[in-house]
Amino acid sequence: MNGAAAGGLIFNPILPAPLIGLLAAVLVALTIRIYWRVGSAIGSWRRVVLLVCRLVGILLVVALLLQPSRQTTLPPVSGGRVTLVGLDTSLSMKQRDAGNESRFDAAKNLLQQAGLVDAGGMPADPSVLLFGFAGDARPLAQSILNLQPTGTTTLFHKSIGTMLNTPAGDQAVNAVILLTDGHDFEMVNPVKTGMDAHDREAPIYAVALGQQGNVRNVSVRITGYQPYCYVGQTARIKATLRLTGCELEDLTVQLLRQGKVIQTRRVNAEQLEELPVDFDVTEPKVGQYEYEVHVLPLPMETEASTNSAITYLNVIDQQIHVLLLEGDPYWDTTFLQRSLMRDDKLDVDSIVRYGADHVRAIRKSPAAGALRLPATVDELSAYDVVILGRAVDTLPDAAASPGPAIADLLDQYVKDRGGTVIFSRGEAFSSGSGSAMEPVLWSHDTRDHIHMDATAEGRALAPFQVLSDAESSDVALPDLVDEQTPTQTQPLTSVMAVGSTRDDPAQLAAIVHRRYGSGQVVSMGVEGLWRWSLNSKVEGATSPFDRFWDQMILWLLAGRDVIPNRQYSFRPNSANILLGDKVYFRLGMRVPDPAAKSIPVTIYYNDANAGSTQLTPSSGGIGRLGADFLPERTGRYRAVVTLPDGTTQEARFIVFTQDLEETEVATDPGYLRQLCEASGGRLLEPSELPALIKTLGAKITPAAPRVLTEPVWDEAWIFYAVVLCFALDWYLRRRWGLS
Repeated sequence: MNGAAAGGLIFNPILPAPLIGLLAAVLVALTIRIYWRVGSAIGSWRRVVLLVCRLVGILLVVALLLQPSRQTTLPPVSGGRVTLVGLDTSLSMKQRDAGNESRFDAAKNLLQQAGLVDAGGMPADPSVLLFGFAGDARPLAQSILNLQPTGTTTLFHKSIGTMLNTPAGDQAVNAVILLTDGHDFEMVNPVKTGMDAHDREAPIYAVALGQQGNVRNVSVRITGYQPYCYVGQTARIKATLRLTGCELEDLTVQLLRQGKVIQTRRVNAEQLEELPVDFDVTEPKVGQYEYEVHVLPLPMETEASTNSAITYLNVIDQQIHVLLLEGDPYWDTTFLQRSLMRDDKLDVDSIVRYGADHVRAIRKSPAAGALRLPATVDELSAYDVVILGRAVDTLPDAAASPGPAIADLLDQYVKDRGGTVIFSRGEAFSSGSGSAMEPVLWSHDTRDHIHMDATAEGRALAPFQVLSDAESSDVALPDLVDEQTPTQTQPLTSVMAVGSTRDDPAQLAAIVHRRYGSGQVVSMGVEGLWRWSLNSKVEGATSPFDRFWDQMILWLLAGRDVIPNRQYSFRPNSANILLGDKVYFRLGMRVPDPAAKSIPVTIYYNDANAGSTQLTPSSGGIGRLGADFLPERTGRYRAVVTLPDGTTQEARFIVFTQDLEETEVATDPGYLRQLCEASGGRLLEPSELPALIKTLGAKITPAAPRVLTEPVWDEAWIFYAVVLCFALDWYLRRRWGLS
C-alpha cells in the first residue's frame, strides 16, 4: 500500500494528498466567510455553533478521502511451510484424451514424475499435503494408485477453501497445485476464488489435462411427455440431442419400441449445441409401450452410455364424452356436429335450438336415454369436453332452470372439476356479460376474408398442423368468413393462432387457450372453419376441418387429470425423472369422492419393492389427490395403486441421470488461467511441474511477519457523525430564520 504513516495510522488517499489539502482549505475558507456574514443577524454564539457544525462535517468528509487505516503486525508462523496438491477425482477425468491414457492416469503419472508421490503412490515429502477433490476436497490417506475418479460434480471454490483451511494454524502455505481438467459447476467467479487464495498468500498453479474443445459426445434426453393417446391416434415422441464436438456430423437416430428398432432418421448436427428430434408413432392396441431414442455412437466418441433415453406411452380406447350446446346455429355448428358424430373416438350429445321454441337433442348413443341440459355440476362432469356455440343461455332448459345459471355451472366445471370448455364462436352468452373463465372478450367489430396462421406456440401443437400441411402442399385452405376483434385478454392466456386480411395485415388473436383453475378453456374468434371441409381432393375424416377438431379435442384431453369414462385416473408428472428429483403422482376423480382422503401407493424397482407413499388431498382442486416419491437410483419403476372401487392402476416411469461430468467433458483452460492469475500463480504445462516443485522446495527460510491492514474510515459511527453535523446545521439554520 502506498501511503504515509502518521501517529500509528497510514493514509491511502483517493486523490493526491496536495489536492485534498487544497480542497479542504478552500471549503473551510468559504464556510467561515459565508457563515460569518450570513450569521451576523443571529448573534455571535449561534453563529459559532453553526460554523462548528459545518466545519466538523467538512473535515470528516475530507478525512474519508484520505482513507485512514491501522496496521497490525502478526508474528510469523512457526510450524513450517506446506504445499497443497489437489488431484481432480471427478468423472470427467476418466476421458481417455491425455495421450494414450485417461486424464486421471496422466495426473497420477505426473505426480510420480515430479517427485510428489513415491512408487507406492504415497506423499514423498511430509511437507506435501495431498488431496482428492470433486464436490469437496478431502486429504488422501491411501495410495493414489488405487484411487478412481467417481465424483459426480466439481466445486472449485468449496474445494480450494477446504484445502486452505486444512494446515495447522502455525503452518504457512507455499502454493496450491491442481491437476485437473478445469470443470467447475459451482458457478463462483474464478477471480473471487483466486483472490481468496491470494489473501492467504497461497498462489495457485494448475496443470490442465485433456483435450481442449475436441471432445466428441452425444447425449439424449426425452423432452415431451404425453400421458396417454388413443388407439390409432398419432403420438409424437420428442427428444433433444445435446451435442459436443459434433459440428456438421451426420447422426443416425433410431426409435426402438419394446427393444426393437422401428424407425431410423439421419440428421445433421450443423453447428448446434442442442438438436430436437421427434418420431410419430401409432399403436393399434390398448397398453403401455416402452420407447427408446438411441443415437448410434460416433467414431472416437468419449462416452456412449449417454446416447439413449427411454419413455413410456399409454394407449387407451375409452370414448370421449362431448357435449355440444348451441342457441343460435350457423354453418359452423352444422358442420362441427357432423364431424364430431362421425369420429369413432367421440361419444357426442348435442342440444341445438332452432327458432324460438324448437330444440333438437341428439345422442350418438341412443341407449343412454333421453337427453336434457345438465342441471348440476355433477351432471356436467360426466362430459370430458363441452363445446359452446352462441346464445347458450337461451336454451329452454337453461332459461327455465331454477338452479344455477349454465354459465355458473360451466365455471365450476372448469375451475373445480378440471373440465374443458371450447367457445367455438366467440361470445357464448346472449347477455353479453361474459364469463370469468373466458380467455378473451370479443367485440362485435369484425373483419372478413380472414387468413389464419399458427403462432410459434401453436405450430408445436397437433391441431394446427393442418395449417403447416397447407403451406407445404398445393392445396391451400380457403380464407375464413370473418374474425371478431379481441378487446380484453385474461391472464395466463396463450395465443395459438392469429388472423389477418389482405387489406389489414395486422395480426389479431384468432384462437386462444387459457388454464383456468384446474381446467382449461379455448376461445375462437373466427367463423367459417366449415369451409375447410369443402375440398374435392380431401374428403371425410381426413379433411382439414375434421382433423383440426379431432386433434384439438385430443390435445386438450392430454392435459386433463382424468381419463374418459373413468372415475379414477392415476398418473405421474412425467415418464422421465432425473435422479435427485421427486416424481409427483396425481389422482383425478371425475366426481369427487369424500371418502377418498388417503390412498397408498406402492413403488416397485423392477420387481422389487422400493417403497411407498400416500395420495392425499392436494391444492389442485376438488377431487384431486397428490403424492411424491424420491427415487434412490436409476432404472425402471412401477407405481401401483388400489382404488376405492376395487380396481388397480399402474404407472411406469424411468429414473435417469444427466451427469454433466460425462457429457460436458472438454478441458477448460480459460477458467484455470483466471483462477491462477488472480491468486498470483499461473497455468502450467505438464513439463513445467517438476521445476516448480524444486522452486517451492527451496523456500526453507522462515516466513516474514505478516502486516495486517484494517481500515478505520468505514466505521458506522463516522457516517452517523457526518450526518449528525450536517443535519444539526440544517435544523438550526431553519430554526433561527436563516435560509
